[in-house]
Amino acid sequence: MSKLKKFHYAWIILVAVSLIRGIAGPALNGSSGLFLSPVSQELGIGIGQLSIYLSISSITMLFWLPIAGNILNKYSAKTIAIIGILLQGIPFVSLGFMNSVWGWYIMSVPLAMGAVLLVNLLGPVLINRWFVANRGLVMGLMMTITSLLGAVFQPLLSGLIANNGWRFTYVSFGAVSIVCIIILAVIFLKDKPGDKNTHPYGYDTNTKNTDKETKNNKNLGVSSKVATKSLAFFMLLVFMISITGFAVFSQHITTYGLSVGYSIVSIGTALSLSMIGSAIGSILIGVFSDKLGIMTTSISVVAVGLLAIILFLFAGDKYAVFMSATFLHGLSMSSIGVVSPILTSTFFGSKEYEKIFSLVSMGSPLASILLVPIYGFIYDKFGSYNIVLVFLIVLLAIGGICLIIGNKNSKKLDLADKK
Repeated sequence: MSKLKKFHYAWIILVAVSLIRGIAGPALNGSSGLFLSPVSQELGIGIGQLSIYLSISSITMLFWLPIAGNILNKYSAKTIAIIGILLQGIPFVSLGFMNSVWGWYIMSVPLAMGAVLLVNLLGPVLINRWFVANRGLVMGLMMTITSLLGAVFQPLLSGLIANNGWRFTYVSFGAVSIVCIIILAVIFLKDKPGDKNTHPYGYDTNTKNTDKETKNNKNLGVSSKVATKSLAFFMLLVFMISITGFAVFSQHITTYGLSVGYSIVSIGTALSLSMIGSAIGSILIGVFSDKLGIMTTSISVVAVGLLAIILFLFAGDKYAVFMSATFLHGLSMSSIGVVSPILTSTFFGSKEYEKIFSLVSMGSPLASILLVPIYGFIYDKFGSYNIVLVFLIVLLAIGGICLIIGNKNSKKLDLADKK
């Protein structure tokens, strides 16, 4: 019985938000590429014309993130999760009945709005409320569970599309996802530890708060108005843009590999190493952030990213180097979902964490909107990714420097009162 009493409900929260994120992320949000070819063939349109809806989604995310951060402060986690899956799930189902590309353009807006709530914000926000200790490990576990669910859902959806068609897959999987997330939200989600008459995991009632612990106190931290006017905020935003700009190069690795002479099979093998690296990296980055501190871990991530890009730059026909580069790219790419919420809490405390984190998160869609097509245009112009790779080295270096400057500036902020 004593062991049972030691079990903390925070772990239920972790499992619930990980499952919700896994369904909403890799399954609903991340399956878009699987539908492009069959949908474009049946509708008689180009993949490029259809994929415009993905750009509309990114633009929607950019404008919706700060609004969503405010909504998270006003409504319960249950309500947010239900709103999120209705925004995302119903349009997903409706795509199975569409006969014009305009359906995807229109539905991309609510799809992105729901994804922001369920994929970008809900998990980090609840983990920040429910965990004081081991936040890095917990964030890493959430990302790993999400990745593993993606490994399950991607072949499942591919099989459904191949055997039953894309329309059936949109409707059936969308409907099942709505039901599953609503059940998880209603039964398991709780807003804060007080709802279960407990303290956050790792809270020590017998120990006075240290300076580090003070930042995690829900009543302490900067207001969003003060945070967004600080140098620390802009430096953290630049870091998010730089690490995302590095991460989205993954969408060009296949083309890069083909350009230097590798077969599609060889590239696929290397990309599987990237997925393994991402799963390993999520856990390692979380553990290191708890043991070594979030700044040391974040700078180490930048260093690994730089090494990956340098290996890409000099890989040439050396396949072992190319494979090493893809593995390291996957490992460091996984840091986005782990370090960004912890850095936000470390810099600005927890007083208005939801609002500030949603604003910091804007760096990711901003980088995706701008840099993914730019990398492609550069390759089209020069027939090589060398300029892109050199740019990524500079971008990561700038991100690392900005992170150091932001950390120093954040220490000047008075977390006791930020009005």
